[in-house]
Amino acid sequence: DQMLTMLIASHDTSTALLAWTFALLGQHPEVHARLVKEVDALDKSPLLDQVIKESLRLYPPIHIGNRRVAKEMEFSEGRDSIPAGERMFYSIYLTHRDPAIWENADSFCPERFAHGRKTPPFSYVPFGGGPRACIGAAFGQTEARIVLARLLQTHRFEFMNHKIWAHMGATIEPRPGVRMKVFRRTPTSPDVGDGPEFATTGVAGLPK
Repeated sequence: DQMLTMLIASHDTSTALLAWTFALLGQHPEVHARLVKEVDALDKSPLLDQVIKESLRLYPPIHIGNRRVAKEMEFSEGRDSIPAGERMFYSIYLTHRDPAIWENADSFCPERFAHGRKTPPFSYVPFGGGPRACIGAAFGQTEARIVLARLLQTHRFEFMNHKIWAHMGATIEPRPGVRMKVFRRTPTSPDVGDGPEFATTGVAGLPK
């Protein structure tokens, strides 16, 4: 059951993660260019991991979580409380954008995850945390790294500068989709050699 849940649940979440990652790279061409050079040149790409982690921070596909309260929690100097045993929802999206935790919390800055930098416990929870964390965390991130690296090695993407917004359904989805011009990279592509690229898929919507 756990394996089946992981495979089913990973479909929409991986789609959302890749869509937001392409949107963020399209909005930050300097990071995009650095990442392309890195995945072309290296077997391992530190920036690739940083970009995926930062995309998960800004737009965690699963944006809310819930836990059962282990002991009574008091707020507002005792005027409000949540009794032990109650189920409590928390916002992963807002936690990841808390300016008390994250510098420039709303900005796309993959370097914040460079050099193994640590974050306070439970401040970064795109897959939940503790013993009940998502069993598909490693699978989902590995899948995203492979797909993103391979696409960047074989295609060039141009963001079409249209307005997108976050729709919070079961997952956080970019609406109306991430529209891009997609070009196949060849040995004679401008970023590889001399000569023009050619469009192969026209306008791609991620997700449709």
